[in-house]
Amino acid sequence: MPHAPIVEVDWPNTGVWTDVTRYVRDESGIQIRRGRGDEQGEIQPGTLSLTFHNSDGRFTPALALGAYYPNVRKGRPIRVRLVRWTTNMVTNSSFETDTAGWSSAGTVAPALARSTTRAQSGTASLLVTWGTGSTGPAAQITVYGLEIGEIYTASAYVYVPSGGSPAVRLGVSGIGTGTASAVTNAFTRISCTFTATNTFQVLQITPATSPTSGQQVWADAVQVERGSAVTAYSSADATISTRFVGRVNEWPVNWLNGPGMALSSITATDIMKRLGGLADMRSLLEEEMLALAPDAYYTLGEPSGSTSAGDTSGKGQSSMRTFQIAGAGGSVDFGGADGPGTDDLPAPQFSPFSSTQGKGLRGDLDGPVTSCVFACWLSTTIRGRDVMQICNRVAGLGGAAAIMNIHPTDGRLRVNVFNGDTAMGSGTTFGGIRPVTLDDGKDHLVCIQVKSDGGVFISVDGIDGASGLSYGSIVRTDVYDRLVAGGFKDPDGSGSNLFDGVISHVWFKRTATMPDWSNAWSAGSGLTESTAARFARLCRLLNITGTTLGSSSRQIDPQAAGGRAPIEALRDVAGVEAGLVYGSRSAEAVVFETRAWRYNKAPSVTLTSADVWDDLAWSDDDQPLLNDCTNRRDGGADQRVTNAASIAEYGTYDGGSSQPWASDDDALADAQWRVYRGADPPPRITRVTLAASTLASYATVLGLDLSDVVRLTSLPSPSPVSTMDLHVEGYDETISLVLHTITLNTSPSTPAVWQLGTAGRSELGTATRVAL
Repeated sequence: MPHAPIVEVDWPNTGVWTDVTRYVRDESGIQIRRGRGDEQGEIQPGTLSLTFHNSDGRFTPALALGAYYPNVRKGRPIRVRLVRWTTNMVTNSSFETDTAGWSSAGTVAPALARSTTRAQSGTASLLVTWGTGSTGPAAQITVYGLEIGEIYTASAYVYVPSGGSPAVRLGVSGIGTGTASAVTNAFTRISCTFTATNTFQVLQITPATSPTSGQQVWADAVQVERGSAVTAYSSADATISTRFVGRVNEWPVNWLNGPGMALSSITATDIMKRLGGLADMRSLLEEEMLALAPDAYYTLGEPSGSTSAGDTSGKGQSSMRTFQIAGAGGSVDFGGADGPGTDDLPAPQFSPFSSTQGKGLRGDLDGPVTSCVFACWLSTTIRGRDVMQICNRVAGLGGAAAIMNIHPTDGRLRVNVFNGDTAMGSGTTFGGIRPVTLDDGKDHLVCIQVKSDGGVFISVDGIDGASGLSYGSIVRTDVYDRLVAGGFKDPDGSGSNLFDGVISHVWFKRTATMPDWSNAWSAGSGLTESTAARFARLCRLLNITGTTLGSSSRQIDPQAAGGRAPIEALRDVAGVEAGLVYGSRSAEAVVFETRAWRYNKAPSVTLTSADVWDDLAWSDDDQPLLNDCTNRRDGGADQRVTNAASIAEYGTYDGGSSQPWASDDDALADAQWRVYRGADPPPRITRVTLAASTLASYATVLGLDLSDVVRLTSLPSPSPVSTMDLHVEGYDETISLVLHTITLNTSPSTPAVWQLGTAGRSELGTATRVAL
């Protein structure tokens, strides 16, 4: 079946793709590798390799005369797509579904719409409504897969209504146009024969004379075919499938047979490489606090003996330092306690000598603020104490301050506001939608918003207050320039209420908008979450696009991301789920497959042994054997499962894993499933090579991705079985103009797994087996 690659580079790295297919050296082919070798392996980043002709230096880095200078740089996005057709090379020729692929051009671009008013083929056509006074108006589509120097013929049926609408032409941008239409009030076929000057050309329908607003033409049954003559219209559209999206690792320059032929043989890798090269992630709690873009952020996680805490926001604020409040005594003991259980950091213990005498922490901001938000995590059993303040450090401005306080009567969060040495509020108890008692010794996330118009709002444990605690425009937020933790002497001289307990993750931002604290709360509260929810969280924190295939309720430990590279944090999710995570081939995105996605999957394509292009081989070695499995998890028990019959037959084949399972039961279930499948694995076919472009099922084979199932039938004698279903674990493909080959790495599929509520899959002990 005719096919051709489309190779495009995003030179400015802004989503604008430049077609560079004409420079690809076809003799070298295009090689793409994705997935893993077998079901036991780790999925590796997908890779692309190809060679460009570079005689004019357009792919040479730093060459000022190069056509793509100065954009030939490592890390540029690149994608490979494949166009496939039978006769017609147009990807949307009859508009039966939509107008996808078609666009308008010109200084006054025409309007395009799918119309069912009339049609030449099927039930719909493209309605083009012209504007007035345009230069170069056109309805157009890009046609791919052309060979430079070859002759092609384009044709289309057009319906021009009488009454003034202009006749239309069919043409190729930059090459020429055909004869104008000569019939009105009926479909007539127009055409244009051209010699391709590039591997892609823009096909256009244009008016033969200047149109005016509201004049129209209908177009249908558009075709581009090889040769100089028009043949019968074929409604089988060309299709385009994306084979790889990634970033170029480098742009080397080399020569073939001496200096006569300059080449650039590049490699590119998908998004998983970039995720592997990023800095290790902090704990999920820290990542969530940082995701809210603070202007100052102090985890207070410094080790024992420290006297100050650094800003990790990246904004370069001064450190928070220990200071004495009244007399002597009291302590701020860094490393003396723990903050939220999910951050894996120590926290300072604030121990005042009395409520009015002790130590606190304070840091100076890099200028005064107006509206702002400040927050922290706390744990205490003492009421009536000040937790944090944002205040003014310069004498003579009246001691302006907004103070976060625990109410002495009911232990709820309240706010005191001072301006001009006067308390402008009596201390309002928050009793709205989140009446949390803060002196229960548990970890709480508390937040205060102070607006320049005098509005004061609060958030407790991730939920915002129902209404503001307004103090009016008298509040002087424009003079706040200091952040304090642990309490200080009240500006009106009425005394101090020094905090007694644990404070961590002090956070500050100049903003008039209350952040959404729900994600920070869920990350720090110690609650587990499903693997799908963790995957979505990681994608959001890493600012990447993620797609989840399948569903699962399997839980993951809340601490799993801390100290892990992003790619490892994502693999942790897959490990707990017993699923897969890998780079998408159609976008710069990550795919997460739950284990259920693989179970009971119907075959995507059925092939016979005659369809296999290379030698077909069976394997029955001991590589997949596992009969003694020990799983380990942090803070949990080791879980060991053995299979005595397998050990007696083959000897001990041990293995196991260390994953952030949320419970010992999950670790045990995983071990049981591994041993169930590994105790006596059946013979298998591990590789299937296809000359894909020669197959009648080429389109279906192009759609195969990881975990899809291929059914092989008519397996030759003496195969163990005549039919076998295989999971795709990975593949290598080579694309050239002559042939497209794909070698699938395969493993036995996972059929007949018990699924609750699914007919034929929920009868235990009958025809199904229990899985994870």
